[in-house]
Amino acid sequence: MFEALQNIDEVRLNFSPEGLLFMNITLAFIMFGVALEIKTDNFKNIFYNPKSAILGVISQVLILPGLTFLLIIIMNPPPSIAMGMILIAACPGGNISNFISALARGNIALSVSLTAFATITATLITPANFAFWGSMYVRYYQNVNHLNIPIEIDFLQMIQTVFLLLGLPLILGIWFSNKYPEITKRILKPVKISSVIVYLIFIFGAIYVNLEFIPTYVLPIAIFTLFLNSQTLLTGYFVAT
Repeated sequence: MFEALQNIDEVRLNFSPEGLLFMNITLAFIMFGVALEIKTDNFKNIFYNPKSAILGVISQVLILPGLTFLLIIIMNPPPSIAMGMILIAACPGGNISNFISALARGNIALSVSLTAFATITATLITPANFAFWGSMYVRYYQNVNHLNIPIEIDFLQMIQTVFLLLGLPLILGIWFSNKYPEITKRILKPVKISSVIVYLIFIFGAIYVNLEFIPTYVLPIAIFTLFLNSQTLLTGYFVAT
C-alpha cells in the first residue's frame, strides 16, 4: 500500500493562480470570522490558572511538534508527507478543540483561552515552529539517506505570508468586534455560515480538479493522518492527566 507513495514527491497538484488566490481569500475571511468571537474575557482563564495554561502552551508549541518529529522518524514517510505532518503540528488548535473538550467534559474555559492565545500568536509561532522542525527534518533526511532534498524554508517570507493570511484578518476582526459590537452581533452568524460554505466550495473544488490522484494516494495518506491525530489526542490526554 505504501509503495504508492514512492512517487508522491513528483506529483504536482492542479492549483491555478486564481485557485490559490481564492484559497488565500477564503483563509483570510475565515480568520476574520474567528477574530469576531475573540474577546478579552477569553484570556482571563490564563491568569486564573497559569500553571495549566503554561502546560497547555508547552504541549502545543513544544511537545506536539517534537512527538510528531519522532513519529516521522519511526514511520519514515516521503519528504512531502513529513513536511505536511510538521506543518499540521505547528498550526494552532482551532475551535474544534473546544468542541472536543466539551465532549470529553474537560476544562472548556481553559480550552477557549488556549485557543484564543494560540490563534493570536500564530503569526509568529507557526512559522517559527515549522522552520525549526522542518529544518531539523531536512538535516535528518540528508544524513540518513545521504541525499539532498530541494526544500528551502524562508522564515521571513513565511512570516509575511502568515501575517497577511492570519495576522491582518485577526487584527481587523478584533478591532471591528470591539469598535462595532452591535453590528458584530448581527453579522457573526452569517459570517460563520458563509465561511463554512466558502471553505467547503474550495475543498470540493480542489478535490475535483485533482481527482486523478485521489484513488492512488488517499488511503496511505489517511493512515499517516490517523496516526498523527491519534498521537495528538493521546498527547493532550496524558499531559492533562
